Amino acid sequence: MRWIIYSARTLVGSLFIVSGLIKANDALGFMYKLEEYFEPGALNWPGMTEYALPVAVFVVIAEILLGVAILVGALPKLTSALTAVMMAVFTWLTWYTATCDPLGTKMITDATGQLVEIANQCVLTCGCFGDAIPLTAYESFLKDVVLSILSIPILFGAFTGRMRLNEGKESLYILTASLVVIFLFSYLMLNWLFPVLFAALSFIAAEGIKRRSTGAGREWWMALGVTVVCGVFQWWTLAYLPAKDYRAYAVGKSIREGMKSAEELGLEAPQYATEYTFRNVQTGVDTAVLSTDWLEIYNQDWFKNTYEKVSFDGPEVKLSEGYEPPIMDFQIIDAEGSEWTEDFLSQPGYVLMHVSRDLALTEASAQPEFNALATAAAKAGWAMIGLTNADANENAAYRAAHNAPYDFYTCDQTELKIVVRSNPGLLLLKEGEVLGKWPWRSLPDWEEVAALAR
Repeated sequence: MRWIIYSARTLVGSLFIVSGLIKANDALGFMYKLEEYFEPGALNWPGMTEYALPVAVFVVIAEILLGVAILVGALPKLTSALTAVMMAVFTWLTWYTATCDPLGTKMITDATGQLVEIANQCVLTCGCFGDAIPLTAYESFLKDVVLSILSIPILFGAFTGRMRLNEGKESLYILTASLVVIFLFSYLMLNWLFPVLFAALSFIAAEGIKRRSTGAGREWWMALGVTVVCGVFQWWTLAYLPAKDYRAYAVGKSIREGMKSAEELGLEAPQYATEYTFRNVQTGVDTAVLSTDWLEIYNQDWFKNTYEKVSFDGPEVKLSEGYEPPIMDFQIIDAEGSEWTEDFLSQPGYVLMHVSRDLALTEASAQPEFNALATAAAKAGWAMIGLTNADANENAAYRAAHNAPYDFYTCDQTELKIVVRSNPGLLLLKEGEVLGKWPWRSLPDWEEVAALAR
């Protein structure tokens, strides 16, 4: 039984650390995912939306803390109980995500206190591993079921005295095994070895405090030490950019390639059908018929004599999986409504792009640095544009107020949140390839930008 408990602790603790770290690496992305869950058509917790970021940060740090605590054996009863609770919540959430009916409806109470029926707003993925490992909702559910089962031996060990604060070589064996698991996971699944370093730093903090503290509260001091390690990393990624970018706009990725369709790449595309509604003239019961099936039966006498049309405007249903472009809503629209996306992504020179996902909340104090870069870029024959979520009038007003020597264009706000997590941020492009990306807090000078030109 002891080795079953050790194995469960190693696997669950290691995966908690990796899962929490990936979400901490992109806490804004996790926040956006929580906001989807808080929508009226989802969990219907709209009052939680304004707290989405604090909740996201709390969850990721708690997940890492529990992972380290499981591995070092700190506060075993509390740790195992909280782990079981967290897994129960995660499993329920992934089950809810996997079983959500995108064609269904739900009843909610609106602002006036009246019951209204609205369409389900299904969250397609839970964001358990962020963009690093895009699991389907069902895959996430199965993953949580396995982790929930593995948490049972941990709970049993904690409440039967078989799990305690590591002593002697026990720490060496468990923590070394954990680092091996994290290394394999990071190398094979993430293409990113920083989780190994992060875990090692967390273990050093916990073990260092354990060895230097003998008081009754040393396990809490160990937790505080790990929290500091987590907090520093979380602050850095929120203040600047994710340490590892898994999105389609990462440095080295081509936006043009990311926009290409399955047909352009010679791949199989997903197959969709539209849901039509017909009514049985004898029973009055409505029936949904997929457009692909309707083509085969619409001209048959039994169908024409039994059913009448109600609507051809039903939702789309995915019939089969296939390649879908990772970039689908990136557009560069000018004040007249004309699109310039291909012009800027295909021109042979370099393009600097000032991106603001929310112009009303952008950090305008960085604008003089953007202006200086634009002036230097113009002298070098480069283009520079601003890309925001705002309309033409708001863009024009902002440009005039800050004397920006470049034009501003409009793009979908959701897409801009994916382009760069900083508000604002800067991208350097050449023929659609991202050569550099910076947050407003650490904008480069012209020499640094020019050094990336090739």
